[in-house]
Amino acid sequence: MEKRRIALVASTFGVGGAEIVTGNVLRRLPRDRYEVRLYFLHEAGIVGRDLLAGGFDGTERLCTRRRDVRGAVQLARRLREFRPGVVWCLDHIDAMWLGRAAAVVARIPDTVIASHSTGLVGANGRTRPSFGWRERVLMEFVTRVIAVSRTHARYLASVTGLAPARITVIENGVDLSRWPAMTRAARREARNHFTIGANEHVVTMVAAMRPEKAHEVLFDAVAALAAREKRIRVLLAGDGPRRDALRQRAEALGIGSQIEFLGIVRDVAQLLHASDVVVLPSYDVVETLPLSLLEAMACGIPVIASRVGSVPEVVADGETGLLVEPGSAGELAAAINATLEDPAAALRRAEFARRRVETYYSVDRTVSGYRRLFDDMMVV
Repeated sequence: MEKRRIALVASTFGVGGAEIVTGNVLRRLPRDRYEVRLYFLHEAGIVGRDLLAGGFDGTERLCTRRRDVRGAVQLARRLREFRPGVVWCLDHIDAMWLGRAAAVVARIPDTVIASHSTGLVGANGRTRPSFGWRERVLMEFVTRVIAVSRTHARYLASVTGLAPARITVIENGVDLSRWPAMTRAARREARNHFTIGANEHVVTMVAAMRPEKAHEVLFDAVAALAAREKRIRVLLAGDGPRRDALRQRAEALGIGSQIEFLGIVRDVAQLLHASDVVVLPSYDVVETLPLSLLEAMACGIPVIASRVGSVPEVVADGETGLLVEPGSAGELAAAINATLEDPAAALRRAEFARRRVETYYSVDRTVSGYRRLFDDMMVV
């Protein structure tokens, strides 16, 4: 049987939820059935380089700047040579525009955009949708748009005007073998690795240091708890443009010694196993189906998150975790305190959460969704 050819177009593949999910799907598409080539408009990034090193055919640095016309011409030439049945673009602005333009020039009829976002928060605190009017126009020339949850699909339909029939829901999933359930031995080893004392309380946040992730809400909550003589050690995994500003904020709040900036962490599972609770206090314009929550839940670690986007689809308040209002440092502080004061109840929620991930959010379910979509679109 002739292989079904898929071209993936992305701006770059750094360490982000969308890129990790996509990489997991790519690795699990059967090589005897699908032939995939990767086209990175800029640097491949950490996840992208891992894919190229793992045997995927691809290229990087096709563009020298955003919306580079010459890069689109190069991409069109390569697509014409490869002749994919589908051009699969991530919702990076460059990839959406240049990927679709190159597909048209190369006469590839079917283009899929995988959307993993809703809105963005700027440094000034103002929000804007990730799909402006230009992107909404572009959607009219795309065969299918992938949403990562039912809530996300409704959002896309409302802001883009897309007919629901053109939106396919494929929920994010995690590789459960890489996120083993926490055991006493694993916890002991992890806490030794991070030099955590037996009586220390550890709150972890795994997120890029961008405005929409609301690290400052966590800092304010920690400062409020410190004022009540509740000392907490905070481990931050991730990097981004706000790193220096966040360091300064922590020092200004008097909690600089409690906050550890770990940067990019390769073994996040070990970090999770060392944690008492994982938090994600994002603002209300973001979070489609956050991978960091799914990973923590898969490991059986208690979670606290903002009641935003698709999060309530995953985190049932009081059952599989705790939900707080976005931007409310007071609610977050109370939820952290409740989790630490009643660890038995927190671990019961975490156990229910792991079962939920095992049932509904495994990477195998995600791969099956992509395979159904691609097979429906391509006729060999």
